[in-house]
Amino acid sequence: MLELKGHCENCRKKLNKDSSETYICSYECTFCAACAEEIFFKKCPNCSGDLQKRPARSISKEIDHVIKFRLETPRLLLNSFDQSTYDAIFSSFEAPEIRQIFGHLNDEEYELECSRYKGGFSTYNLTIQFFQLVSKENNVVLGWAGYHSWAQQHHRAELFYSLKKDEFKRKGYMSEALQAILEYGKNQMDLYRIEAFVAIDNIPSNRLMEKFGFQKETILKHRYQFGDEVDTDNFYSLLPNPKYQ
Repeated sequence: MLELKGHCENCRKKLNKDSSETYICSYECTFCAACAEEIFFKKCPNCSGDLQKRPARSISKEIDHVIKFRLETPRLLLNSFDQSTYDAIFSSFEAPEIRQIFGHLNDEEYELECSRYKGGFSTYNLTIQFFQLVSKENNVVLGWAGYHSWAQQHHRAELFYSLKKDEFKRKGYMSEALQAILEYGKNQMDLYRIEAFVAIDNIPSNRLMEKFGFQKETILKHRYQFGDEVDTDNFYSLLPNPKYQ
């Protein structure tokens, strides 16, 4: 397989893998549009062959190589993201591709993702197992769910979930996803205890916890503060293994 170069061989301009400004010859010598058209007149200076625009490669095919597995529900694909998935994405893809992979809606979401990744998802005794919710119908990223603060030696993790847009809510997507994710936590991650923190005024989310058999253990006051707003949470737990109930 020929190497997919990421820069112009003449001016060293950086070129994304799906850039419309990339020209190549049959040996995949690589040049930007300005050099190919204005300096070399679409003739490769190395082999004298024609320079043609390089076809864009499918992100969906490339991301398949870094996603280890998927869960599937009637309407959703749940793409697995762990620490190694994040490492592979941020080391192999450029910003436009990362935005596409994660379904970022704006620059703020992209910058937050970069900040979270740089801050680190894993420590020596805690790690993550996230799932990206993707619609089978149109391949749109609907949201995220999964586990963080996963203490493998203690068989414990914290559940989280969120949808990206209000228009995705009240359609049963998260309930459908959590059914599969909780089963995965029990059977594949060998979790004995699953915890969840839900804001006391988030009625749909509290109902979701009750639906899946979570027990409210206590109320945690002033758990988070966002500007002047203070978050008070219900603290839930689920013991999926009957042996430890």
